[in-house]
Amino acid sequence: MVLTLIGLDIGLSLWKQRSSRIEKWLDGVPQVIVENGRPLKYRMDMARVDEQDMLVVARALQGLERMDQIKYAVLERSGGISIIPQHRSGA
Repeated sequence: MVLTLIGLDIGLSLWKQRSSRIEKWLDGVPQVIVENGRPLKYRMDMARVDEQDMLVVARALQGLERMDQIKYAVLERSGGISIIPQHRSGA
């Protein structure tokens, strides 16, 4: 059983090296889930992320308190969320 899993892991990693299409299918791609302060509900639902989760991350990473302060939020392949703030006027 263990050898089968190790074999599958090695086989899939070799397969991913040869085809970026297979890599994207297996590992996924980063997805924008908030754009210009507007949550993209369909993508957020698919990723099982809600607005409160987004605001927790925005406060922790960037000190942002409101959704309209977020230019983009990106759900990374690793499962983490990257926050890009709106440009602040006068800064």
